[in-house]
Amino acid sequence: MTATTHHVLILASPDTAQVVHDVLDDLPELFFIQAETTENALAHIGARSLAFIVMDPSLPDLDAPSVTAGLAGLPQTRMPPVLLITEDHERPDLYDQVPPLLIDHVIRPLDSALIRAKLLFFSAFFRHRIAMEQSIQELEKVYDRFMEQHQAMLSQISAKKELLASLSTFINQVHPFVSRIQAATFSLRQAPDLPQRLHPSVTQIRTAGKQMSRTIQNLRRFRNRETAQPDLFTDRNGQIRPGRILFATPFSDEFMIVHHHLNHRIKADLFQAESTDQAMAVAADVRPDLILIHHRLKDGSGLHLLEKLVRLKTRAPLIFTVDCNHTDAGAAAIASGAQAFLILEQTSAVDLADTVQRSLEQAKMTHRVQSAMNRIELISRRDQLTQLLNRSGFNQTLTLEMAKARRYHLPLSIMLAKIDQFKAFNNTFGHKAGDDILTVCAARIKAMVRDEDVVCRFAAEDFAIVLPSTDSDRARILAERIRLHIFEHQMQIGTRLLQLTVSIGTASFKGDTAPDDKALTLPALVQQAIHALDRAVKQGGNQIQS
Repeated sequence: MTATTHHVLILASPDTAQVVHDVLDDLPELFFIQAETTENALAHIGARSLAFIVMDPSLPDLDAPSVTAGLAGLPQTRMPPVLLITEDHERPDLYDQVPPLLIDHVIRPLDSALIRAKLLFFSAFFRHRIAMEQSIQELEKVYDRFMEQHQAMLSQISAKKELLASLSTFINQVHPFVSRIQAATFSLRQAPDLPQRLHPSVTQIRTAGKQMSRTIQNLRRFRNRETAQPDLFTDRNGQIRPGRILFATPFSDEFMIVHHHLNHRIKADLFQAESTDQAMAVAADVRPDLILIHHRLKDGSGLHLLEKLVRLKTRAPLIFTVDCNHTDAGAAAIASGAQAFLILEQTSAVDLADTVQRSLEQAKMTHRVQSAMNRIELISRRDQLTQLLNRSGFNQTLTLEMAKARRYHLPLSIMLAKIDQFKAFNNTFGHKAGDDILTVCAARIKAMVRDEDVVCRFAAEDFAIVLPSTDSDRARILAERIRLHIFEHQMQIGTRLLQLTVSIGTASFKGDTAPDDKALTLPALVQQAIHALDRAVKQGGNQIQS
């Protein structure tokens, strides 16, 4: 079985098991396991994670209380829901042994629609549980990376602090001695009564003093450069980039001073904006990791810009800068949402670099957390088998593209493709073969579309494709290419070669469609594609309808 197969345990008679099979026949990811004895039931419960259990307590060789006791011994996160088959309307005693929401029952004679509804709920519950577990694992990985980086950073900082402390002590002790040597040799060279034979020795001492002075200067540059670490970020493509800092100030000399102080200490690009409007435009364009705001801008107070950024929930840390006469503006900035404020006249280059470095470290942490959250959201919208977006992802993508089509009067098309005879293949060759057919078709469809097109798994054997800026004629051309690309591929299952075909339905609207046209709504467009697909299937498959 593939990793995405969901096991279902049926503890019931063959007739009841067949009913469950029939009502869930369109869910190929479910693999049914039947057991009629307590021993076999407990073996399966302990061996694997189950999507849900269908149990008939009246089965002769089944001790239902023992089974539920075995379930109660599982961790809460692994306990599968249980659907009981009962004979009357009385509440089964087994309800008291299973946590609420994880047990339900149906009464004989069995209602297929009711059983399907309850089991679909259990199946969805299991899928959400898997997505949640994956999300937790992702967060744990991120946390572990954070802790590793944090410990490594602490070790590096501690070692560098010791090195810099020793270096500073050495410089402080040696520099006065070297200065005295240089002063003494200069005085000796100027003395008129210095014997000629001592001139070479004084020159050598003076040269050595100059060399020591240059060494001290180099050590000072090294110390100043190492007081701050370069802050590098990772972009969406995984590429390393420097940080981005926006400094909103109308004073070019102030901007140049800050740029000079940070240039050799922080690896970051610095951008200037002189007004609130310009700052908002630059922020939208470059997406800075840190924003410095002067209390006075060309078009008003820096507090106005700060308040706008806070209302927009900007993730970048905000630092306010003031002069000595406006420290009250700094306090107001903190109250409005700034992380800190600096009095630039009283802030040394090292202090400025330290403040910026700490803020960029905070920004990096925010970036990583947001990246983890994006991956978690992607897990919830991704089909585990084909790695395509699922139905939820399709709806979200189509909603965004339709909004874009409305705004810019662009054409938009969608396509639904169904694998012909998929259920027959699945029943004949098994669920593993069915999974292989789905993954092959998904890959071949994906290979035929553009980067901006979005391929999704719409249903069990159905795929959906969102085609931005594509009219009906171009959609049909692409549909024909996809149909042929799959038809030309023979898939080997065991010793058999299968000829795969797909039926395709398309639906489109033009870019000049009126905004209030009903054809522009998401349900109407999807329904058009479904009707077109149904016609293609009813007419024999392996064809395209619009």
